[in-house]
Amino acid sequence: MIVDLHTHSNVSDGALPPAELVRLAHANGVTLMSLTDHDTMDGIHAAHREADALGMGFIPGVEISSRWGGRTIHIVGLGLDSENAGVDEFFRDVCLKRDRRGRLIAEKFDAMGIHGAYEGALALAGNKDNLSRTHFANWLHENGHVETYQDAFDKYLKAGRPCCVEVDWPEVAEAVRFIRDQNGIAVLAHPGRYRFTEDWMIGALMEDFKKAGGEAIEVCSGSQTADDDVRFAQAAREMDFLASTGSDWHSLRSSRPTPGTQPQLPKDLKPVWQYLRW
Repeated sequence: MIVDLHTHSNVSDGALPPAELVRLAHANGVTLMSLTDHDTMDGIHAAHREADALGMGFIPGVEISSRWGGRTIHIVGLGLDSENAGVDEFFRDVCLKRDRRGRLIAEKFDAMGIHGAYEGALALAGNKDNLSRTHFANWLHENGHVETYQDAFDKYLKAGRPCCVEVDWPEVAEAVRFIRDQNGIAVLAHPGRYRFTEDWMIGALMEDFKKAGGEAIEVCSGSQTADDDVRFAQAAREMDFLASTGSDWHSLRSSRPTPGTQPQLPKDLKPVWQYLRW
């Protein structure tokens, strides 16, 4: 069984429409997947229909932007009911924050003499209500302001760079509570990516996440190292977390594994999908 419970479509910052993403996963042998776009579930129906047509298992999902200790932390929600009234309300507020951030980023570019960034990024967004830094990076690259996509982040967009704008995302506990209210399971996404200045901080994050009702961590991720996978497999054992695996795939341009080609879980862990209906 090949599982991928962390993928992105062009409904957020991925490259492919939901149905095409599902077909790519199927071609890679994936038998169970989730679409986990950033702060939106608008692509779930299209992805689910395609998965059903191909005979694949499918779990509705989302990746929620949140805050902990002054840092942006991503929480994957699995098994949510995208039809619940509370879902639209929650993400409407988050997407408004995304739009405000986009306008502030564009103002910073204007001040540097780089004009038209907001309109350009918005034109590249598959979902106009879900503007991301990825769309700005793509626009900068396509218009010759940087040599590569990654240069856009390294020079302008990542933390500490001149066009970075922090967002007042919901706290981790609020994101977890929302997921649980929608009968989902909260998963701490790619814990190996949070390069805290002190080693104890990742442990504190996992403890706070668990206290808030978080039940799983992403043990295997296409956006962390093999050593990270080993480290967080042990954390799942010691802290009694359910375990998830996901490619965190966005586009063919990315160096991350394509859907389903990321490492699968060690056999002694408790797979999160065994605790979900699909």
